[in-house]
Amino acid sequence: MAVQNKQIAKHRQAMIVVLFACNLLASLMQSLMNVALDYVSAEYHVSLSEANLLVLGYSIVAGIVIVLAALSLHRFGLRKVMLFGLIVSFVGSMLGVVAWNFPSLVAARLIQAVATGLYFPVVNEALLNLSPKNGAGRLLAVNSGIIGIGLAVAPIVAGLVITYWGLRVLFAIPTVAAFVLFFIARRTIVDIMPRQKLPVDGLSVVLIAVGLSAFMIGLNEVTRNPLPMAALMIAGIVVCAWFIHRQGRLAHPLLDMRPLRNKTYALGETLIVLSYMSSIYLSLLIPLYLEGVAGFTPFIAGCLLAPATLCYAGLCFVSGRMLGKAGVWPLVPVGFGVCLVGFVALAVFTRLDLALAIVGCMALACAGIGTEYPAIKSVDLEVLDPERLVDPFHFGADRRIYFVGALRRSHVGAGSSFDGRWHGESAGLQRRFLDHRVPGGRLCSGSGQTIRGFRAAL
Repeated sequence: MAVQNKQIAKHRQAMIVVLFACNLLASLMQSLMNVALDYVSAEYHVSLSEANLLVLGYSIVAGIVIVLAALSLHRFGLRKVMLFGLIVSFVGSMLGVVAWNFPSLVAARLIQAVATGLYFPVVNEALLNLSPKNGAGRLLAVNSGIIGIGLAVAPIVAGLVITYWGLRVLFAIPTVAAFVLFFIARRTIVDIMPRQKLPVDGLSVVLIAVGLSAFMIGLNEVTRNPLPMAALMIAGIVVCAWFIHRQGRLAHPLLDMRPLRNKTYALGETLIVLSYMSSIYLSLLIPLYLEGVAGFTPFIAGCLLAPATLCYAGLCFVSGRMLGKAGVWPLVPVGFGVCLVGFVALAVFTRLDLALAIVGCMALACAGIGTEYPAIKSVDLEVLDPERLVDPFHFGADRRIYFVGALRRSHVGAGSSFDGRWHGESAGLQRRFLDHRVPGGRLCSGSGQTIRGFRAAL
């Protein structure tokens, strides 16, 4: 134990930097396809609903892996988990480089998703253990900001590469990054906690995989095949309910629901979920609008998205610094209020086809999310018992957030599920579809959920 503590002290700063870099890679891979769906639809002759599998399938796999992340960390240790994630990132990205058809491209994304599902919760847990006294909130805020930077950079890089070189070169970027990070991580990452041989409830793993997949696939296709997909969604809900019920009966559940008994924590989780839902709306719908209606190339669309995500990342850093001085009260209501103004303005300007105004409204909404998100997350951690923070089965926040984000991706897929193609259709049809089915209805829905969050924050 003494030797392990010396190793941790020796590599602490380097480990934190590498953990940030791995989360940045995971963030890049997660948002790699956000501006590419229209391109993929044309290149592989698939519908937008089918192209959305590159995002939806990624979310399903990552959500399932997040359930197993805590168990993996405590059974195999931080070093093996991080190195495995980098290997998986490399393999999935390399498959994307050589992808010969649409199914192989989907397979590449599913493999990449394993790394994201591991890294988002595991890195948070590692940072909590490596943070100095009373410094966990600030370190997690920095982590949120770095993820935001990844979300900002990915659309620009993806748009530039897709516009001029294509998807193969795009997948080469995370391939090289994962390769380099693997050798750096081998020299810097050490285990930070004793390993435990904890039991795995195989039935729970099957239930969450089947239930989540069935519900989200049904939601993605329900507008094309209403009856069978509605039945699939109901089956998914039943299986997920069985999973939740089973967790309460297990000594070592995969998803620990007990922290939700704390009212402050439950409120914080609700606000975090609403924030994440809002960010998913923006990151998927606005690129479709900019490319499908405004007619921008993926590169220009990615550049236009950058200010919004940079606002999110910058405000995450600012929020982390202000939290200790001003407290959570001004940050959370102000953040939700700003986000609400941004969504309401978006719902107005999408009807007027003012692309630059839409981008500005998106930046305003993202600034609001960046203001309140780190503050809520820090408070959530503070209200839990110290023992709960190191509970190997407590990554509840990360899991629940990603599940809801995945559902929102399938919701967007359902909204864009139609047999017509954007390419070759009249601009009028494109505009009618996006105006009446996506920005108006979907963004108003986003405004509604932000209103609920604002009221809860007050």
